[in-house]
Amino acid sequence: MRTILIHLLWNMLAWLTACSLPSQRDKANLVRIDGSSTVFPITEAITEKFYEANPTYKVVVGVSGTGGGMRKLLRGEIDICNASRPITAEERAQFEQKGIDLMELPIAHDGIVVVVHAQNKWANHIKTTELRRLWQTSAQGEKTLWSDLRAGWPPKPVVLFGAGPSSGTYDFFTAAINGRARSGRGDYAFSENDNILVSGVAGEPNALGYVGYGYFAENNDRLKALAVIDDVNGQSMAVAPSLSNIINGSYTPLSRLQYLYVRREAVEVPAVLAYLRFYNAEVRQMRDLTGFIPLDQPAYDRWLRTLEEAAKGR
Repeated sequence: MRTILIHLLWNMLAWLTACSLPSQRDKANLVRIDGSSTVFPITEAITEKFYEANPTYKVVVGVSGTGGGMRKLLRGEIDICNASRPITAEERAQFEQKGIDLMELPIAHDGIVVVVHAQNKWANHIKTTELRRLWQTSAQGEKTLWSDLRAGWPPKPVVLFGAGPSSGTYDFFTAAINGRARSGRGDYAFSENDNILVSGVAGEPNALGYVGYGYFAENNDRLKALAVIDDVNGQSMAVAPSLSNIINGSYTPLSRLQYLYVRREAVEVPAVLAYLRFYNAEVRQMRDLTGFIPLDQPAYDRWLRTLEEAAKGR
């Protein structure tokens, strides 16, 4: 199996390395992708299989968060953006201002999982009001103890881990918990890379963090998931972040969709068109690849039609 050219772009040097392939680009055999670390496992798994079927193509996959990927898509540095949230109104306006037409391709259901250390014995569920107390802007600088959240929990400081500000997961989580996207405290350990967050929570006995469901599923021996009580919206029952609860909508407010955003002009590149056709075929069986939850077949049929219509208009 060929090795995917995966560059975790946490610095400019890595991105320059990924972009130093003009000859391949000129030959139309290169696909350039960046964006969400949450969507990354899906794209990684499908790209591995794509290489098996199409050994002459190259795919460069970066991880700079949904926001970072959108900015690169806007600048024309990539063809496809992995996104763990819908495009924002501000981002859409920027693309429209430049006359760039985008295709929005939903690919999967996902949920954000609230996680603690695997040996945490006191917490099994958490309320959305408790999460808001921890993550709201007014909590900035406060040292919150577990016992401050709930009687019976230990008087130990809650050590917070969460998505970085360029992450679509950050946008979604802050909107779901604090009521407004990008509104929340900034004094916590953050990264756009869910693997770093997994390692952080797994190494800190008093940790509480949040990651995409796929990352929890791959690391459920290292982390403990908390069920969520959405008491902000009047719920009283704790709902676990299971596949079935995410897809049936009962895991609120932390269920969401994942997307690909594609510059419509990119389908003029044979490698990009071939890749997206392959992606559509494989993502339907994605559960076996990544633990994510596929959409229903009509949803994939719709975006395949969108893709083929764009290809006909080349």
